[in-house]
Amino acid sequence: MFRRMILILIVMIAIAGRTAAQQTGGQLCVRSFEDRNGSGVLDPGEPLLTRGVSVNLLDAGGITIASALLDDAPTAAQGVVCFQFLPAGQYSVLITSADFSATTPATVTTTISEGGLPTVVEFGGQRAGVPTVAAGGSSAAPVSQEGELARIILSVLGALIAVAGMVFLGVLVYALAFRGRRPPASAGLTPRTTGSMPAVRIHDTGEHPRV
Repeated sequence: MFRRMILILIVMIAIAGRTAAQQTGGQLCVRSFEDRNGSGVLDPGEPLLTRGVSVNLLDAGGITIASALLDDAPTAAQGVVCFQFLPAGQYSVLITSADFSATTPATVTTTISEGGLPTVVEFGGQRAGVPTVAAGGSSAAPVSQEGELARIILSVLGALIAVAGMVFLGVLVYALAFRGRRPPASAGLTPRTTGSMPAVRIHDTGEHPRV
């Protein structure tokens, strides 16, 4: 509540010069912030957006009656775009951004009272490519770097196991296919018998027989 009162005071000071000449009508403002954690609310440490947001103002019949770009707003430093001097009634704001994905409702309808305090609508966005949480919904949790690394390691291990299995299967098939085969005998190497040799007697007396 305290932060909202500060925001209202900032908006009122920023547009004080323009409202001096005209004191009638209500005000509808949109404050944009970078919703880094996707919670849908402005948390401590989350910066305000100062560019890249456009807002269309629609009347009760859904007709666009005004448009504003945050880049050109005099209160861009506060992340605020305002529509002033609005007759009392029901209005809607359609908020779009090419640089940020909405984490809050992109269309908000509210009732403006003449001469009352500015009505402030908050728009939260995450940079394109970052998983977002839509208002009232849920989103998949972002994948951590550790999870991504584990997935890569598992993929590599799976590929290595597959290669090892293929090598083992090839060796097994080769062993089964050639098991039991003997190399053919070389021609001409079969031993041949030529008959028995006569026995030779050796006299160990050293004497020659007499004639």
